[in-house]
Amino acid sequence: NFFQVLQIPTKIVKGQIEITTPVNLIKAGDKVGSSEAALLQKLNIRPFSYGLSIDIVFDHGSFFSVKVLDIDEAYLTSMFSFALSKVAAISLQVGYPTQASLPHSIGNAFRSLVAVTVNLDNYTHTHTTP
Repeated sequence: NFFQVLQIPTKIVKGQIEITTPVNLIKAGDKVGSSEAALLQKLNIRPFSYGLSIDIVFDHGSFFSVKVLDIDEAYLTSMFSFALSKVAAISLQVGYPTQASLPHSIGNAFRSLVAVTVNLDNYTHTHTTP
């Protein structure tokens, strides 16, 4: 009896063999022996699974590592803010106003106005006194 050889507890219920306790016959990575294979074949169980494992990503003519797919929200946020700061810097340098450079443009304009008011002789303001 296959079940006794593999030490699997069974009982007969209504003319059918019933396995009484859950049994892990084969673990992932183990080699399947001849008695295990015969039992699995009799039970019509195939201990193999098929699937895809991604090694390389191909996109628009470029190859990327699989690690490209393992990005999280914190990484995306940091890269977005880095790109936004570069857009603001380029916009400020070429003098083209964008939504990213607008706060910096207003700040620079305020500093210029403060610099002008500091140099006036007859005008004082609490925020412009040296």
